Amino acid sequence: MEIIPIFAPHLYAISYPETYDAVWNEEVCSFFNEEEIGNTDEFQRVFSLWSNPLYLDNFFFDNQDYLSHPYWLNKSFPISDLPKITREISIKFEKELKKNKFIESKFKPLDDNDTKFIELSKAKAKRNWLRLYAIKISDNRFLITGGAIKLTYEMKDHKSTSDELKKLEKVKNYLVELGVIDGDSFDDALYEITL
Repeated sequence: MEIIPIFAPHLYAISYPETYDAVWNEEVCSFFNEEEIGNTDEFQRVFSLWSNPLYLDNFFFDNQDYLSHPYWLNKSFPISDLPKITREISIKFEKELKKNKFIESKFKPLDDNDTKFIELSKAKAKRNWLRLYAIKISDNRFLITGGAIKLTYEMKDHKSTSDELKKLEKVKNYLVELGVIDGDSFDDALYEITL
């Protein structure tokens, strides 16, 4: 794993090795060229997928059964329009994140019952059904671990969001192994990894 700055010192993203199946599965690999697989950070990867019409067509077609569940019933979009709408939302979401220096305002605790963050807590940024998942490093600093199109209330109830839970835990453990407990130790770890 590598830690890639998106716009330092506020937003970073993990780059997983190409052997990590929760990211680089057969379904996703077909939308990237060989050089990108394993060399793309999670911020780039999810926004590339969310703006790819063919990927979105396939995703919503493959998951159309979920679109009749209660989570989606209050969304009044025809299935055929979801790829286009998702792409438009994705473009706005990415621009919004890149231009906002107060990134903390975009992230919330992963668990809706939590009212505040602590260091190394799991977080999410959301725009409609799009989710970016991250670990909070310190005030106004986050490390993106992945993202998904949310189709169910509970993350555990769909493979893509369930995989995101695993990635959050994996990255949190990785940070602990590096000795990261706050922003200062994160800076130290970044310095050590770049030597």
